[in-house]
Amino acid sequence: MKTYFPHYFKRIGVLFVFIAVILSCIGGVDDFRRGFEAGNNNQVPNYSQVQDDFKPYFTKEEAQLWIYGSLFLSIAGFVLYLFSKEKIEDEFYQLLRSKSLTQALLLTWLFIGILYALAPDLKPEGFYILQLHLIFYAVMYGYNKNYKYSD
Repeated sequence: MKTYFPHYFKRIGVLFVFIAVILSCIGGVDDFRRGFEAGNNNQVPNYSQVQDDFKPYFTKEEAQLWIYGSLFLSIAGFVLYLFSKEKIEDEFYQLLRSKSLTQALLLTWLFIGILYALAPDLKPEGFYILQLHLIFYAVMYGYNKNYKYSD
């Protein structure tokens, strides 16, 4: 597996992921507020009851724009991070990347298969599956690099 970006792109990728988390929180601020107001009244959260006197910050379309922007930045950040070179790049890291990619692919589809089996009404979109795969790949690569093959 070939890397395409210089080493300093790893930092840019991490920055993109942190910005994506912030954008995702901004897009879901109305959901946070609904839950907080329902819990603040010592009630069991009832969406229709909280909805009656709730004035949202964003319309549904505006919130979706924030969420899609965060999803795009998250995927871009993970791609920049994962396809950047290490400080010293050799065949070992190429083999490690390919093993991690294979493990992450298997883990992603096992997770999605179990999710479909246990909660058939919850069906994630393709971009969310891709984001989950990139997260699993980053975790597997870090684990393999630091613990499994560290000698």
